[in-house]
Amino acid sequence: MSVPDEPPQDPLTAYLLNTFRNVCRGRRYISGMGGVFPMPLSAREITDWLDAHPSPIPRDEIDAVLFELDRLFMDQGDDDDDEAA
Repeated sequence: MSVPDEPPQDPLTAYLLNTFRNVCRGRRYISGMGGVFPMPLSAREITDWLDAHPSPIPRDEIDAVLFELDRLFMDQGDDDDDEAA
């Protein structure tokens, strides 16, 4: 089966998705006897990225988008746990 091409993205969507991907590189993890688990993004990770790469988009809008994307990411992990049980 061939992989379909990605749908076209407007520059703003591409920028926000790329910012989320890069901010996630600074994500913190908790490790314990049960394994390693990602922690939700905090304002600190977003601030660290935006300090190094200033954005033309207002900070409150970036926060809203990145926190929602992160919520979807974290919920996806919960869904995987439910299927494994």
